[in-house]
Amino acid sequence: MVTPTAIDHPHQLGGVCVVSGPGPVELLQEMGDTSNGTTARVTVEVERFAVREPPLNVEAAAARADEVGAVLAAFSNHLHERTAHHLGYPFNLDFVFRMLAQFQNLSINNLGDPFIESNYDVHSRQFEVPVLDWFARLWDLKQDEYWGYITNGGTEGNLHGLLVGRELFPDGVIYASRESHYSVFKAARMYRVECVKIDTLISGEMNYADFKSKLLQNTRKPAIVNVNIGTTVKGAIDDLDMIITTLEKSGYQDRFYIHCDGALAGLMMPFMGTSRSKGRLRP
Repeated sequence: MVTPTAIDHPHQLGGVCVVSGPGPVELLQEMGDTSNGTTARVTVEVERFAVREPPLNVEAAAARADEVGAVLAAFSNHLHERTAHHLGYPFNLDFVFRMLAQFQNLSINNLGDPFIESNYDVHSRQFEVPVLDWFARLWDLKQDEYWGYITNGGTEGNLHGLLVGRELFPDGVIYASRESHYSVFKAARMYRVECVKIDTLISGEMNYADFKSKLLQNTRKPAIVNVNIGTTVKGAIDDLDMIITTLEKSGYQDRFYIHCDGALAGLMMPFMGTSRSKGRLRP
């Protein structure tokens, strides 16, 4: 079944196109077991607008500009309506970007190491590094004992963190709970690293008995462990101390790397005042 897309009604938004057929792994949604014992999958295709070449005459160009303006106005209304009913993601919607509008026509690029002066002068390192310093102080890290950069989001943070583990232990195995963010398993595929999924408790926290059992099956290979600080759905927090103790008791002394995915609670943990505070997430 195919419903009208925006090309049919350029001033209306919300139609989707449902198709059957192969698609990227991330777009496939499991629909459960069917009566014949197979698993049904469908792909939900995102609404899209047609890409058209610029008009050749002035009148057509003016008409096109009016049409684009109408489409963007409808899109703005759509986003505001969706934002008003937004529920389920831990976003802070209390922000105003008006002061930053003056920078939108500049090509700012913080390429490279933020702690080293760039040969590209249009950057904002003088803001990026203090933000990193603030987070370092939040986690009791000394200014000269950490490195980092501001990513575009959590997925990039996971990709970089696990890449560091892969570089330290090229023959390592990634261990991650089944409730870890999908980007963790994407990283394993991208870096062609063996990945072992660990069962979880009903709370979503890692099952440490299963973790130990699977560690003992790969004792010849170093461990690259993903630790969740608030899983995406249940907000579960893995116990770092228990994970380190399990690694050491399983014979992995000095042969493991830990990546902590801040996920939903990484920023809140230092302010929670619980037993699982920043002291339990030591570097």
